[in-house]
Amino acid sequence: WYDCGDNTISDVSGNQLFMNNHIYNFEDTTSIDFSIDLADPTVPFPSYSGATLDCDIALDDTKPDPLRFIDFVNGGVDIACADSIDARGDLNLNEIPYEIADAVLYSNYFVYGVSVFTVNVDGQIAASDVNADGLTLSVADLVYLIRVVVGDATAYPKEAVTEASYVNATYQHADNGMISVSDDIQIAAAHIVVAGEVEPTLLAGNMTIASHFDGTNTNIIVYSIENNNFSGDMINVGSNEIVSLDMADNMGNQVVAKWIPSNYDVAQNYPNPFNPTTTIEFSIPVNADVTLTIYNVNGQKVTDFSGTFEAGVHEFEWDASVAASGVYFYRLSAGDFSAVKKMVLLK
Repeated sequence: WYDCGDNTISDVSGNQLFMNNHIYNFEDTTSIDFSIDLADPTVPFPSYSGATLDCDIALDDTKPDPLRFIDFVNGGVDIACADSIDARGDLNLNEIPYEIADAVLYSNYFVYGVSVFTVNVDGQIAASDVNADGLTLSVADLVYLIRVVVGDATAYPKEAVTEASYVNATYQHADNGMISVSDDIQIAAAHIVVAGEVEPTLLAGNMTIASHFDGTNTNIIVYSIENNNFSGDMINVGSNEIVSLDMADNMGNQVVAKWIPSNYDVAQNYPNPFNPTTTIEFSIPVNADVTLTIYNVNGQKVTDFSGTFEAGVHEFEWDASVAASGVYFYRLSAGDFSAVKKMVLLK
């Protein structure tokens, strides 16, 4: 402190000034001792002891005297011990962890957001890391919480630390609006965010669905308080775009979901017209041998590409540096699928 104006805060009116009340310090590795107050208004400026006595009187007679209101802590980092942190699984902070009420509150979060945490937001978020992987507010935590509630898993102690575990899966969003997941995995919970307002239809058996439109997107949670799970068809959301999809399997592992198309398709090349290279994108819903053949306007084969591809979206690039300007056709063949499109090379 060098003068009465240092380290002060004013109210919104600009009339009331607040200055230091208590000052605490951090020494070496010793935690802050809040019984030792370093503030001493008798120490003259400059000092580390706060505002002096003459600062208690306003220089402007039209304004109230400053108030000693602010507590300062000088340096240091205090680390809260694990056994003092809110219990895992006690989402409603009623000191009874892993009860059905916690699971219901957790599921409501995925629909309505953090507004459901009305006791202590930070404390309730901290309590949400049920599987002890360091990641809060995940569907994997919700699944593990339900497993503990129904007696299928043991609660992790407060001090426990685990590594996040992941499994791979695929999902499709069909033209009819149906979202389905691969049959080789059992899904226990899914959080889907869909653009716009939609009334989702639940397709998975023995599961519960809840949704809410927040003005921009529709938040959807699919889960089971009885720890049921499913594979295959999940919900129908129409043609609305999927903004995000988070899932967890029946063991509480986070699912890394890869989108795969529901139909075979070949896109128009881009750019078009082109010179000298162009890209041709295609989609296949299953692993397949794919052949792309390029013909000139006379039906003569110019070149072809082929290979085995996994389900998904892929692309070929054609460099037509040695080809003449003109109209060309390309045919994509994969399994029983075949499609032809036209493109123009313009040099």
